[in-house]
Amino acid sequence: MRLTYLFFVLCLFSCGGAPGTSLLLQPVARFNASLSETSGLIGWQQGFISHNDSGNAPELFVLDKAGKLISRLSVAAENHDWEDLTIHDHTLYVADTGNNGGQRRGLNILVLPLVPVASTLETIKPATLKPEASLPVAYAEQTHFQSKHYQHNFDAEALTWVNGELWLFTKRWLDQKTALYKVPLSSTTQSEPLHAQQTLNPNMLVTGADFDAKTNTLMLLGYSKSWFNRHAWIWLYPVQDGQILEHLGRQFTLNKKGQFEGISLGLDGFIYVSREGWNTHLFRSRHTLQQLLAEPPLLNKRH
Repeated sequence: MRLTYLFFVLCLFSCGGAPGTSLLLQPVARFNASLSETSGLIGWQQGFISHNDSGNAPELFVLDKAGKLISRLSVAAENHDWEDLTIHDHTLYVADTGNNGGQRRGLNILVLPLVPVASTLETIKPATLKPEASLPVAYAEQTHFQSKHYQHNFDAEALTWVNGELWLFTKRWLDQKTALYKVPLSSTTQSEPLHAQQTLNPNMLVTGADFDAKTNTLMLLGYSKSWFNRHAWIWLYPVQDGQILEHLGRQFTLNKKGQFEGISLGLDGFIYVSREGWNTHLFRSRHTLQQLLAEPPLLNKRH
């Protein structure tokens, strides 16, 4: 009887379909062991910047386009639970907004200055970055802080810059939706709690975001709630006048499974995603964003 029940539970959490057009991924790199818990990913110069999440040192990892570690940059702040990052001009925003237990207060987004590289990434030397500001994050809809782990809607692991605004997306454990919060670019500690601007229903745990200003396309990355057979997806949403057009969104199922947490549009037009653990951490989409938006008929063909 116990074995039958266990089998039922395993099927409940690991079986089931993975809807959406298949998005084929090509392996790019296995990260240095010090970055095995990669949580955020953003393109910078000719490569990327990534970081680990909670339980790790407050540092940024500069990678070349092949995923090779070039430099480690310390940050003069704590890594309570860094979950994502985004960049605008020469300013980096790091979301210390991880909140699995739903009990954290004092969530914030670190504002870090970045010095552009004149030649190649190889010229970057280890350094310590000091935050210029810390943007507070509190949710107006959160009225109590006694939630159990993974039994609340106020985790947040996706951050991106959209046409002059800082957009933060929640990872809603209860309903697998996501709420958009627009974070003011001021550093006052007296800021009012943030109100959700939109709620989307991607039917996944949202873990990463990026935005392409050329096509006004929002990219959301996430995975299934299952712990055993974890599917992952990317949603592409058009954005118009500061609003996400959810009814025009398109879902793509990644052909690799696992805990995908970082997403970035590369300078080459391909989508890059990073996965925590496993042997391969960095992948590139086989088709460019432009091809995906054009709905080519060959997406599901392995060629």
